[in-house]
Amino acid sequence: MDIRLTEKEYELLQHRAANDSETKTKKGSKANTSAYIRKCIFSQEHDSVSLKKELKNLSYQVRKIGVNINQVVAKINAGYGNQIDIYNLEKALSQIESEVESLNKKVKDYGNH
Repeated sequence: MDIRLTEKEYELLQHRAANDSETKTKKGSKANTSAYIRKCIFSQEHDSVSLKKELKNLSYQVRKIGVNINQVVAKINAGYGNQIDIYNLEKALSQIESEVESLNKKVKDYGNH
């Protein structure tokens, strides 16, 4: 299998491989470019699958929380709401915010690979 790179791309690849502690040779003095390329390809594939699972789970959790929010709001609007209902609404909204922030961080980390 052949891969064509420009001179700049090749230099960048060599530099990144040389600075990657996981793929250096056993003696630690030379970069193992093939190992570095394999790591990049297969770790991104795994990260992508993991990210998709987390997105699917977050979507499910947000739907569940949305149902709870709708129930609390309906109760409050009907005049049956109390302080506990408002607390539960705030808690559900806070949970959504926390989940979205966590996922946002993972997406940013994934983009930095």
